[in-house]
Order: sequence, then structure tokens, then C-alpha cells
Amino acid sequence: MAKKKVERDPLDRYYTDDRLAAGCLSWLLARFPEPAALLEPCAGGGAFGRAARRALPEVIVRGCDVDPDAAPGFPCDLVSSPDWQPDVGKSWPVWIVTNPHYVGVYDTVTNMRDLQRRTNASVLALLLRATTLEQLMAGADRPALVAISDLRPKWGGVGGARHKTGDNCGSVLCVWLPAPTRFAELHPLPAWRESRKRRRA
Repeated sequence: MAKKKVERDPLDRYYTDDRLAAGCLSWLLARFPEPAALLEPCAGGGAFGRAARRALPEVIVRGCDVDPDAAPGFPCDLVSSPDWQPDVGKSWPVWIVTNPHYVGVYDTVTNMRDLQRRTNASVLALLLRATTLEQLMAGADRPALVAISDLRPKWGGVGGARHKTGDNCGSVLCVWLPAPTRFAELHPLPAWRESRKRRRA
């Protein structure tokens, strides 16, 4: 019997597991100077902003989302990322870290790169499905670093609640620096939860 297809949530509300967000942030902090401000467009449940506040209590966190019910727990503007003008004063370095909408994801990457330029952000880190990587690497604006997780996340939020099991593929954290790069460094993303794979006796 064919599996019943679950329609995608119209506002793309698939929220990041707090453990995955914390793992991504730890990986970034091991490689880049600590941010003075962290921006989370597509804020949703605010997992990355919360992770930043736990790790760096003094960090300024701002977000935006088109969902009026988004409740990230920090200041969040009801606006799409292409129209967002976040106010972080003269704070620097600025990081942009988010799990973007997967509908039109490649256009979203372009919009996020534009936001990176507008805010002079030193780091743009996007949590993406592993299936997006092939097309990204074939494009002209490749990420500088890619951290690969083979653990399949189970998403929260309205959309994620419709799925009884986790995603059908792993995740990648793609990092863009201000200047374009020709080659991407590949890294493993450390395990952010225990694997559910059964060990053979």
C-alpha cells in the first residue's frame, strides 16, 4: 500500500530541534570569532536564537518571520527576509543563522546572501536538507564550509507535527563568508543526539 502523502505546511513551519541548533552553534563557535549579534530570519520557534543566548548571554538576538504566530522568545519582526532591515546598532561581528524555508530554497539562499551583504554579516549559516547540496555545489556561489550530519532530524512546529517520523534525509549546515569561494571545505557535524540505529549483536 502506498504511503499517504502529507501536504507541506503553507507557512513552512518545520522547527529545528533545540539539540540540533545547539550542535550547529557549537560547531560555528569553534571556528569563528563570537558574534555580538545573531540574526535568525525564518525564526519560527527560535531554536538558533535560544542556543545563542544560552551559549553567549550577552549576544543581541533578532529575528523575522512571515508567520504571525511565530514565537521565538526574542524580538521578531513580522516581515519576509528580503524586506527585513534588522536593527543591531553598531554591533559586530554579526552572524545570520537559520533553518530557511524549503519551498523555493535556492531563491531563499540568494535572499539570505543579500541580507548578509546588507547587514555586513561575517557568517551566514543555513541549515539545509542534504538533498540541496548537489545543486548548491554546482552553482556559482558555493558555501565556504559544509558540515554534514547523518542524523535525520524530526522537526517541530505545525508542519513537523504532521510527520510521525523524522526527515527522510540528513542535514547539512552550509556556511557562506562575505567573499565568494571556489571550493567548499567538508566537515562532519558532531552527533547532536544519540543515534537510533540498532546495533547488531
